[in-house]
Amino acid sequence: MATYPCPPNSLTLLLITSLVMVGSLMVVAGNIYQDVDITWGDGRGKILNNGNVVTLSLDKASGSGFQSKNEYLFGKFDMQLKLVPGNSAGTVTIFYA
Repeated sequence: MATYPCPPNSLTLLLITSLVMVGSLMVVAGNIYQDVDITWGDGRGKILNNGNVVTLSLDKASGSGFQSKNEYLFGKFDMQLKLVPGNSAGTVTIFYA
């Protein structure tokens, strides 16, 4: 079976495509201070840990929220909930993404 080397133009195209993909990954790891706005919550929404964590809290009066400044095709959210001590049956939680 014969093998054919890649023409120089194909190698250049592969290199450029790889650089664009690496550049796209760097955009994803941006600064959250520039990427989101705390839209409501009167101080209950905070950006912590050098922009790596967004905390949203809820009290008896209201909750909090944030909004991305850009639109994305996909993303990942991790969430932790702290329930009331004791019997928390009937607690309703909603997470909109």
